[in-house]
Amino acid sequence: MNKPAVTRIKRILAPLRKSPKKVVTLDMLSRMVGLYSDVLADDLEYFAPLVRMDPSLNLKDIVPQLEAYVADEEAVKATEPKIKRVVATQKELSQYPNISSFVYAKMTSAGGLVDPSNKLSDQDLHILKKLVDREVSLRKKAERKSSKR
Repeated sequence: MNKPAVTRIKRILAPLRKSPKKVVTLDMLSRMVGLYSDVLADDLEYFAPLVRMDPSLNLKDIVPQLEAYVADEEAVKATEPKIKRVVATQKELSQYPNISSFVYAKMTSAGGLVDPSNKLSDQDLHILKKLVDREVSLRKKAERKSSKR
């Protein structure tokens, strides 16, 4: 049994909370949410396994379980660190007119020899990729100009 999606559970929870009725069945919830009862049953099976066999089951009884599930999933999501996006600014790219100047500045040791033990950071690799892309686009433009003549 797969874990249901939090967004779908939130979509199910909203009408269950707002409904003034004491008993909400699967068919009633299906009309409120706008999803087929089979789809709802797939999601709610995680909380109430008998929901498929007994469509007259009161779904208001599982609201606390649904709320706890949503709270737990959001707590887990909040604790996960956000991945910092690597960005190369134009200022950083303008420091290196070509790829060889980047390699000379970042990857060489004293005397101008390339240091094989040198490790590039994610930022440096991103800058190198941008420089390579720029070089490739310049060569393509030059090739197009020469082929038109």
